[in-house]
Amino acid sequence: MKSKRIFFVLLSLMIVSTLVLSACGSQQATPAPVEEQAPTEDTGMTSFLACQVTDTGGIDDKSFNATAWKGVQDAVDELGIEGKYLESQQQTDYEANINAFVEEGCDIIIPVGFLLADATAAAAEANPDMPFAIVDVDYLDAPNLLGSGFAVNEAAFLTGYLSAGMSETGIVATYGGINIPPVTIFMDGYVLGVEKYNEVHGTDVQVLGWDVEAQDGLFTGNFESTDDGRTLGESLLDEGADVIMPVAGPVGAGTLAVLEERGTGMVVGVDTDWTLQYANQADIILASVLKNMDQFVYEAIKSVMEGTFTGGTYLGTLENNGVGLGYGGVDIPADLKAEVDALIPEIISGAVPTLPGAEAAAPAEVTEGLGSMDSPIQVLFVPSVDVDFMISSGDLIASALHDATGMYFEVSVPTSYAATIEEMCASPDNTIGFIPAMGYALANQLCGVQPALASVRYGWNVYWTEFLVARDSDYQSFEDLDGATWAYPDATSTSGYLYPSALFSDMGITIGDTVEAGGHPQAVKAVYNGEADVGTAYFSAPLLPEGTWTTDMAPDIPDEFIDECAPNEEGKLYCGDYRVLDARAAIAEEAPDVVQKVRILGLSKEIPNDTMSFSPDFPDDLKDVIVAAITDYVGSDACGETLCNEKFYDWTGVAPIFDENFDGIRILMEAQGITLENIGE
Repeated sequence: MKSKRIFFVLLSLMIVSTLVLSACGSQQATPAPVEEQAPTEDTGMTSFLACQVTDTGGIDDKSFNATAWKGVQDAVDELGIEGKYLESQQQTDYEANINAFVEEGCDIIIPVGFLLADATAAAAEANPDMPFAIVDVDYLDAPNLLGSGFAVNEAAFLTGYLSAGMSETGIVATYGGINIPPVTIFMDGYVLGVEKYNEVHGTDVQVLGWDVEAQDGLFTGNFESTDDGRTLGESLLDEGADVIMPVAGPVGAGTLAVLEERGTGMVVGVDTDWTLQYANQADIILASVLKNMDQFVYEAIKSVMEGTFTGGTYLGTLENNGVGLGYGGVDIPADLKAEVDALIPEIISGAVPTLPGAEAAAPAEVTEGLGSMDSPIQVLFVPSVDVDFMISSGDLIASALHDATGMYFEVSVPTSYAATIEEMCASPDNTIGFIPAMGYALANQLCGVQPALASVRYGWNVYWTEFLVARDSDYQSFEDLDGATWAYPDATSTSGYLYPSALFSDMGITIGDTVEAGGHPQAVKAVYNGEADVGTAYFSAPLLPEGTWTTDMAPDIPDEFIDECAPNEEGKLYCGDYRVLDARAAIAEEAPDVVQKVRILGLSKEIPNDTMSFSPDFPDDLKDVIVAAITDYVGSDACGETLCNEKFYDWTGVAPIFDENFDGIRILMEAQGITLENIGE
């Protein structure tokens, strides 16, 4: 074998020498000299030779070819083989380079890239005993040819979602090297990820550089010119883009340089982890779409060595780690990162399509274990605005979650906050609870309940306590409430009890009689009916005719619009063009003059929004699926008839939340001496 190898080496050197000499008198293309990497140690397997042929990007492109070569290098280090490559300077080199390695007698030839498909197919047909493993071509069929495809659309989808969430201008961009499928598949996924973010958050982030429907966009026409990368980068920045994903190999380095020079914008890398390839610019690299071609190359080499190599096609996905998302050096908010990570199981299951025209896969029916018809997941909602409406909505919510997950759910509304907590702890492995912040802190203390999502209402992930008094009363400040009769919803209510208790204590206010009203609407009614001097309930910011309410504005409706306050035909409470969203709106149908009779004296500090939490031993493998289903449901029109309705919780979105977000609640509880044993005393 070695004598044959020496002969082939000498022969190939003669061929290369002849080509070099002939080039002196002509303009014909010439392959780059053969480069060789020797094994790092003598393992007895040095007779195995793996040979890679690059495309025109070159072996050091810090992208496509370099990643594939890493697979060869890993095999050299771990399997003790020899590795060589030939660089193609232009497309006419492809056939010559492949044939040179055929003549050398390589044990496997690894062509890299879509553009080498024809030359590879011809060589495989002409040499049926020689194994070929081509990177990024998945449509060739030969018994000695292993193709590969990479579902980079899945990982690019994640970076599109991330880019939309990080953009400050509302404009992101992408461009490619050449309009070929291995390039545009990145761009498809990226655009769909941006669209998903817009769908979830109600935003309108725009993507420059690629039209999914027309399948056309911005291309440099090559994979080499960093000058072209600079030109497109400058143009896209000038158009307002602040995140750019180049899909053009080394061309992207030109865009990266422009962003660094201008001191603005972020880049999304492709193929490899750009924070490693461009370590000095890591602080402007948002993320990378990882195309783990090295894994494919390594496994192909190993299969030939072990005698298990067969033709066919390998597909790299998020599920098998063939593709992935690598976060860069940019600081990313924890809640956005959690949203992105939560999409991964949805993509793997097929619930979230990442290619244009693809439909979401129907989930498999759960027939045994938790989530089956015989063992449904329990969903508990604390009683809030309209308990009867909440109960009647339960079946719709259970049905929607079943359609999204294939699991069965049973929805109920316990009699109180405390009852909800007790039921969650009594059923530690099968229960989901929608509970407020203090309720969560108590449940976590009692049995280890864990949070997953927090509600968002009209763009706010926080809310406040409102202190309500009769409009014609003499109360003008919190200090005036000394000795007043106080109506609160429930002793476990965060906004209705905990925060006002803390405020009264901090200000030295001694409340007179107290009334546990039984809910937020009831606390409003107590003031409306003259049964209490002050009532506490939730405050959600009003919707203004123009602009957005901010915390430096008065919480109540301007005096000149008070007389106009009334529910419209849909039951929504308006004062002129101002829409009331605080707890007074909950009784507007039975008390249409509630704003005329009840005013807001003041607000508390910000409070974390209500949570969706899991009982302590709830299976981890089901959590991500359910979180994804709830997130999608809240973003749907159907939610407006149930959970997102004003008579329910009036959610308009959700966001991830973590246990440490409730430390402020715990501090207040401790300061007030509130425990599970004495709550409400």
